Amino acid sequence: MEDKREPYFIDNETRVNRILIRVVGCFCLCCPLIILARIFFDYSALGYADVIVLGAGALAVWIVCRLLLKHDPQNEVIKYILLIAIHLGICYSGTKIEINMYMAYAIVPALSCLYFSKWVMVRIGEIGYCMMLMSLGLRSAVEAAYDSKNQYTSFEWFGVYGFRMTIEYLVMFIILLILVAKIEDTILSTQTKTKQMKKMQNQLITGFANFLESKDENTGFHIRRTADYTRMIAEELVRTGQHRNELTHKAIDDLIIAAPLHDAGKVYIPDSILQKSASLSAEEYAIIKSHTVEGGRLVESNLSNLTDRELYTCIKDVALCHHEWWDGSGYPHGYRGEMIPLSARIVAAADTLDALLSQRSYKPSMDIGQVMDVFRKEKGTHFEPCIAQAVLSLQGEIKRYIEREDSKLKNMNSGETEEFT
Repeated sequence: MEDKREPYFIDNETRVNRILIRVVGCFCLCCPLIILARIFFDYSALGYADVIVLGAGALAVWIVCRLLLKHDPQNEVIKYILLIAIHLGICYSGTKIEINMYMAYAIVPALSCLYFSKWVMVRIGEIGYCMMLMSLGLRSAVEAAYDSKNQYTSFEWFGVYGFRMTIEYLVMFIILLILVAKIEDTILSTQTKTKQMKKMQNQLITGFANFLESKDENTGFHIRRTADYTRMIAEELVRTGQHRNELTHKAIDDLIIAAPLHDAGKVYIPDSILQKSASLSAEEYAIIKSHTVEGGRLVESNLSNLTDRELYTCIKDVALCHHEWWDGSGYPHGYRGEMIPLSARIVAAADTLDALLSQRSYKPSMDIGQVMDVFRKEKGTHFEPCIAQAVLSLQGEIKRYIEREDSKLKNMNSGETEEFT
C-alpha cells in the first residue's frame, strides 16, 4: 500500500521512533539500579514485583519495536506502541500511593508533539486521558484504604482528583494541539513551495541531461530507463533492510534526479569514438574513460550553485564515480568498497543493467537471463554484493518493465508511421 504522507513527516517519524526506542532501552537498564537502591538505600516507592513488571514490559516493548523498525522503518504502528507503552508505565506507577505522577501524565501527549501531526496527537490524547482516569480510579481505592481518618471515600477522592486532572490535562492538551497545528501547517506550506521549486529545478536538470545526451543515438530513453532502474534498486535495498539509514526518501529522490547525469562527461567525447561500431583502440578507450572526470568537472562548473547541497553532491558523485568497481579495479580513481559513494554504486548497477539490455552500435542486446548471469558473476567484484542481489531479486519486475517499454515504443513508432502515411 502506497504511503500518502509527506516524506518529511515519514522521515521525522522514523527519527523520533529511534530516539524513543533508545529511551525505553535506557529504562530497561535503570530497573536493576532501582532494585539496588531498594536494597542498599531503603528505597520503597516501588516493590520488587513492580520493578520486575515495569522492566519486563519495557524490555518486551524495546524488542518488538526494534524488530518492527528493522523490518520496516516506516511502520506507523511503532509510534503507537511506544507512546502507549510509555503512558501505561506512567499510569501503572501512578497507582502506587507512594508515588505522585500527576505531572507525568502530560509526558506522552508532549512526546506525541514530536511527530508534528494533529491526527496522531488527538488519538494519543484520547487514549492517554482514558488510561489516566483508569489509573486514578485504581489509586482512589488504595487512597481510601490508607485513609485512617475516613475523610473521604474512594468515589469522592476520584471525583476531586479526576476533575482537577481533567481540567489540567485539557488545558495542557489544547495548548499543545494549537502549537502542533501551527507547526504542521507551516511544514505543509513549506513542503508545497519546496515541491514547486524542486519540480522546476528537476525540469532544468533533466533538460540539461537531455542536451548532454544528444550526441548519443539512444537520446532520452537511456536517461529515463537508468533513472527507473535506479529507483527500483534503491527501493529494493530499503525493502530488504540494506542501507536504510542512507536511503531516506530525500536521498532516493536525489538519486533519481542524479542518475540521468551519470554520463554528462560524454559531451566532451568525439562522435567518432562514441558511435564507433568496431572495437576501440587503447587510446580511444582512454578517451572514453575520461568522461567520468570531465563529468565531475562539468557538474561542478554548471551546478555548483544548487542550494540543495545534498543533491549537488549526489550528482557529482554519480558523474565521477559510476565506473568504480567494488573490488577497486574500476576508474577513474580505483576506489574500492565503501570508498565509492553509495549513489554511484547504485547508478553503476542501473547503468550496466540498461547497457546490457539495450542494443548499441557496437553490440546486440542481451536477454534478461543473460544479464542476470552477468550480475551473479560480478557480484562482489564489479558490484557491491547487496546491490547485485537487489538486481537479481528484481528480475521479474525488470522483465515486466522491459515489456511495457517495448509496448510503448511500438505504439510510438506505429503512431509516427500512421502520421507519415
